[in-house]
This record gives sequence, C-alpha cells and structure tokens, in this order.
Amino acid sequence: MKQIVALSALLLMISTVSQAQINRVRDVDYFPRNEIYLQFGAPSVIELTTLLSPSFHDELTNGETRNHKFSGIAGIGYNFFVHPRVSIGLDFGYGYSSADMYMSEESEFGPAGEPQYVCRATIMNYAGHLSGSFIYWQHGAMECSGALYLGASWQDESIVNAVSDEIEPNDRLHFSYHITAVKFRYGDMIGGFAELGFGYRGLVNVGLSIKI
Repeated sequence: MKQIVALSALLLMISTVSQAQINRVRDVDYFPRNEIYLQFGAPSVIELTTLLSPSFHDELTNGETRNHKFSGIAGIGYNFFVHPRVSIGLDFGYGYSSADMYMSEESEFGPAGEPQYVCRATIMNYAGHLSGSFIYWQHGAMECSGALYLGASWQDESIVNAVSDEIEPNDRLHFSYHITAVKFRYGDMIGGFAELGFGYRGLVNVGLSIKI
C-alpha cells in the first residue's frame, strides 16, 4: 500500500512539474534564464543610406551608384535573463551589399556630363553587439519589449577597377548600434518574433527563438 501511495505521489509531482514547464510560469522564483534566436532583418543602415543618397561628390568628379544588391542581415544571438523582464545578450550578424560606381563631368573616363562606369564595390559586413532588453508588456504567451545594441562592425570592402580589373581592398572597422523600439514575441518555450527598429540589424526583423 505504501508503495502505491509513494508511486502516486511521484507521478503527481512529475505531472505538476511538467505542467509548470508547459505553462512557462514567470515569477521571481521561476522563469526561463536562456534564450537563443535566429533572425533576419532589412533594410540595414548601409542599405538605407545608399538608397536614399545614391549620389556622391569629391573635388574632381560627381558620381552616383547603380545596380544595388543587398542581402539583408542574417544573425544569431543569445540572451540571459537576470530578471523575468530584463535580459543582457550577445549577437552576431552578417550582410552583403554591392553597387556599381559611375562618374561624370571632369572624370578622365569619358566626356563631361556623361556618366561612365568606373568600378564595382562589394562589402561583406560582420557585426557583433552587446545588448540589453526590457519586456514592458506581457499577456499569456504574448510579450512586447525594447532593446539597445552596441558593438562594432567590420566591413570587408573590395573595389574592382573598370580599367584594370584589379581588386583594391578597403577594409575598415566601424562603431555599430541598433535600437529596437518594439518587438512582439508569441510563444512559450519556442516562439516567433517581429520587431521594428533602426540600426545595423535592419529596420524590420523577424525570427524564431527558444527559451530554456
């Protein structure tokens, strides 16, 4: 009889724990500590500045960019929750872009006023950020949060000259940032999310995450 009672108590305890895991109870005693996510965002700061300002100027020539190609930003990240509503994290992202450069007026590549193709620029962008986020609204499996990302971006740029076909490297390191104004996530352990922000991660982001 005692064995039956003990077995019943054990089964009840397992059932209670399993139900708590399913419901993802979030309070000061229990909440998921870790989140891993995959995301894709577009357009990035580089895309926006290129598309909104396709012309450039220096002391000798006027120029413009054409035939733009952008991959968007694909990323992976990790968040650690120090509080049910507060997390700190780390993320990495990659993006590709390219454009053809045309110059006119006093350019040596053609008559004045007629834009001439001079080179093609290709940029592979690698970015890493430290982040902090805050969940300011939550109801059931739905939550809404904001975040700030600060880090660095390494731009691996190659310029192919139209005359010689030589590749000229022009790598550089930049300060990188992103501000997420609003992020909606739906799901308990596994969830999907969409966010709106501005910076190197993209104006609009969508992705999947798992909390454990």
